[in-house]
Amino acid sequence: MRRVIMLTLAVLAGWPAVAQEAKKTEKPLALMVRRTVHDMGHDAVMPPTLSYLLGLTPHPETVAVKQVAAKIRGTDMIGFNVSAKNHGDIVIFRETPTVRTYFLTSPEGALRKVIESRKPESGEGEFQTTELRPSALKKRFDKERQCWMDVAKNTALSSDCYFAAN
Repeated sequence: MRRVIMLTLAVLAGWPAVAQEAKKTEKPLALMVRRTVHDMGHDAVMPPTLSYLLGLTPHPETVAVKQVAAKIRGTDMIGFNVSAKNHGDIVIFRETPTVRTYFLTSPEGALRKVIESRKPESGEGEFQTTELRPSALKKRFDKERQCWMDVAKNTALSSDCYFAAN
């Protein structure tokens, strides 16, 4: 009996350290994923072409997502999408009247793919879409990711979210 009590005390004494270690290893976007899926997100769909270009589907088709989005600075929109089927597929986006940028990431916060659509400088015609090298947009992505990590903790956009693209 004494051994059981000593073992229990040893386990309980070490428990806070185990809990603290688990917090340290939590995936950076895991809290935002949970909040999006369970309480903050609204049902939405990702357009077929975008789903295909990001590699979420093998051919163009809509993808159901849970979405948290906000209009900022009057004309810009930022958002956080979690695939309804695969919570490991996260799309963070920022849209302005002339540029739309979509970052495919994961709960670990690893940047997997970047798609950008730009309106021609003349302002005429359709948006031109290209895939960009993730390494070229790492700093910008880090700011966008941090914005949503802050939203997960505070439920509100920080002022940094308004200027994350700069």
